[in-house]
Amino acid sequence: MNPWLIAGLCLAGSGVISWGAARLRLRWPLVVLALLLAAIALQLFRAGQGQGGFHDLAAIVAQTFTVLPALLGMLAGLTVARLRGHRLAWRSVWGAVTALAMAVTALLIGATLAL
Repeated sequence: MNPWLIAGLCLAGSGVISWGAARLRLRWPLVVLALLLAAIALQLFRAGQGQGGFHDLAAIVAQTFTVLPALLGMLAGLTVARLRGHRLAWRSVWGAVTALAMAVTALLIGATLAL
């Protein structure tokens, strides 16, 4: 399957989920999406590190074509929702968890690509 198609689907899917969650003022879809992205990014980072100094290039490619577009789609969906007047409560516990998971995901993506 074409990796660019996968990247586009990840970007669009997470964008729609985050926009819809913000529009409906639902917190749990964003929390779940952010935590899943962080868990996937961590697993791909560990796989990218490899064993004995051998890096798994497939994990690095997977990080680039799945998690990175999904994180960008999440940010784009939240931005569009914000521009349309649908604000989220980021000062709640779940808002902090979501923001922290998104930051961890971004750091893990950067660390994986730096391998």
